[in-house]
Amino acid sequence: MGNFDRRQFLKVTAAAGALVISSPSFSFAQNGSKDRYRNLDTNLGFYLKIDTNNMVTIGYSVPDDGTGVNTALPMLVAEELDVDFDNVNVEKLPPLYKENDGSNPRGGDAPYINQTYKGHPIHQSTGGSQSIRRSYEMLRMAGAEARERLKQAAADDLGVNISSLNTDNGYVISGNQKISYGSLVEKAAIVTLTAEPKLKSPDEYKVIGTDQPQKVAGDIAIGAQKYVMDMELPGMLNAVIARCPHADGLVKSYDDTEALKVPGVRHVVRVNRIPEDINEQKYIADGVAVIADSHWAALKGREALEIEWDKGRWADVDNAWIDRNFDKVIVEGKTNVRLEHGDFDKAFAEADKTLEVAYDQPYWAHATMETPCGIVDVKSDKVTVIAGNQTGVRVMNDLMRVLPGYTHDQFDVTLMRLGSGFGRKFIVDACTEAAVLSKAVGKPIKVIWTREDDLEQDFYNPKGRHMFKGGLDKNGKLVAANYFHCSTDNDFATHAFPAHHVPNYRGEVIDSKVLPSGPWRGPTENVAGYAMQSFVDEMAHLAGKDPLQFRIDMFKDAGDTPAPGFSSDIMEADRFINVLQIAAKNLGWGKELPKGHGMGIASFMTFGGYAACAVEVKVDSDGTLTIINASGAADPGIAINPQGCRAQIESGTLDGFSAALGQAIELEEGRVINNNFDTYQMARIGTSPHMLTSEVVRNHIDPKGLGEMSLPPAIPALCNAIFDACGVRIRKLPIADQLEKAMKA
Repeated sequence: MGNFDRRQFLKVTAAAGALVISSPSFSFAQNGSKDRYRNLDTNLGFYLKIDTNNMVTIGYSVPDDGTGVNTALPMLVAEELDVDFDNVNVEKLPPLYKENDGSNPRGGDAPYINQTYKGHPIHQSTGGSQSIRRSYEMLRMAGAEARERLKQAAADDLGVNISSLNTDNGYVISGNQKISYGSLVEKAAIVTLTAEPKLKSPDEYKVIGTDQPQKVAGDIAIGAQKYVMDMELPGMLNAVIARCPHADGLVKSYDDTEALKVPGVRHVVRVNRIPEDINEQKYIADGVAVIADSHWAALKGREALEIEWDKGRWADVDNAWIDRNFDKVIVEGKTNVRLEHGDFDKAFAEADKTLEVAYDQPYWAHATMETPCGIVDVKSDKVTVIAGNQTGVRVMNDLMRVLPGYTHDQFDVTLMRLGSGFGRKFIVDACTEAAVLSKAVGKPIKVIWTREDDLEQDFYNPKGRHMFKGGLDKNGKLVAANYFHCSTDNDFATHAFPAHHVPNYRGEVIDSKVLPSGPWRGPTENVAGYAMQSFVDEMAHLAGKDPLQFRIDMFKDAGDTPAPGFSSDIMEADRFINVLQIAAKNLGWGKELPKGHGMGIASFMTFGGYAACAVEVKVDSDGTLTIINASGAADPGIAINPQGCRAQIESGTLDGFSAALGQAIELEEGRVINNNFDTYQMARIGTSPHMLTSEVVRNHIDPKGLGEMSLPPAIPALCNAIFDACGVRIRKLPIADQLEKAMKA
């Protein structure tokens, strides 16, 4: 950084007897929108408030969808501030934007982007396992800045050198004298620091690395936590929308006569597809909205609508059609080679043993606990938005597309806690629909999606087929591998392990789009993990080697390798081996098992973090599957809140098992037919592991994320364990009744 006087890190002001470190434009108490979006290139924009009673309030910028950022991010500030985290309150900050000046290449052509600190965007979205990694240094600096100001204020009072003072649990310490932060706030606000604060070394940490329950856990437990669905605006009406159930279909005609007779129904409004170009992925489905005094009245009104649908170009599509289309494009062979080294064809032809195998996985829906919902009030001079999305800046940018003429200072956006996101709530469809309807009828509108809406109109994890060819040399080493991924989207992970651990490798892809797709917990890595780690396991068995040792040997032989994926550059062999060994040890890998029991293991690198999963299962003679034990291990770098890290390992593991066991979106006539939890099933308690252990590696390496990395290895570990137990390979997901059929055959 430059000179601290010229490029002040934070603005500090005295207000109502409190030290407030915030953006230069407003504090917690201020609600005005206009100054909210000022450029903060020389200021951080995160808030810290210390009251005269020594109570500390720390703001966090990232929406929390269950990952615990409401606790982990404030821990970074609290660590450097030297306060007792038990006495810290947390508060969600409003979104902070600035005009798109081209400083962030990821901003594209969006009119507004996240505010920046010295050219670096302030992170304000949850997704991609980025919250901690993008906030780690900045938030610690915020705490250190406040700490040094408080120390300087105490030094001035005592007439001593600041270097003689220490801080601890909200006090400045001078010998035997303790001075509370709260008593120093007014003087600290006018202190001028002559040097940048020094950050603590990891061996000095007292907060970072300690188990902390989520700050909002109590409110969640008693039902006091508010979500978008709980919110209302004065004069608000409720809307539900009959969206065309057929992919890319349209409204041909509709009759609203009976709908308008339903008590409480106020309006019926046509909703047009966005974008209009049918060749582009839909953002808003074509449909008809019913607006009423209550959600129930709107639902009854929707039931009374008579709509004739134009089924569109996918009217003949079902899952079998997609599989046949995969066959067609594979035969045509117009692939895109994403990664190639060595000479695969030669090595495969000369291999001592070879294997050719394919794995299929279905469309998966997000099925978030809280379905999409948004509230928007469009007035002539202001747009009020209450959203449950994973990013604030996209909410405003997307609404500006359907509300031309409004500028950023006319938007007041509030982001609520999310009832889970998994990537689904990057899409701002519910709020966009609410904005369109509010503008049409001149009232605040709340749009709530039903579970059927949610599963029928999702942005699905792509369906895919993964074809492998593998060759072993006479020593049982994998010397040739070809990964050919055919998918309904164009995002692939052909670079992942074992791509750079095989001397002769080719990764090639082809896509064939149908349903709209979007990020789903661990996008691209989730399905690549299943396919690639199943393939590695099959090669280990073909070589007659222990699957754990086979993987470890591959890592040892290759050493550190490139990892040109999202948020990563290098794949470190020792860290991968470590998580494998931890997961295996905690499961009891290698122990003697009863008949019908088996163990499987897998590992994967997702967004720069390392994870492994080991599973023990039992398969009865009738095909009944019981997951006895599961062990997850992860190395995300330094673990800010280990308790939260373990929760993420466990949730990702269970999410993976749930998807593998019974989830698959089914199509008929281009429409989703399994649209609720009776047919799109979540794993129940009875199908969950009898025991689930998790361990996060403890180190001081700069952090990556953890929200997604445990899912990709969980699915193949389960499938590999099934093979070990009964000899049945799961080459098509979901598992469903495959074991029952196989054991009867």
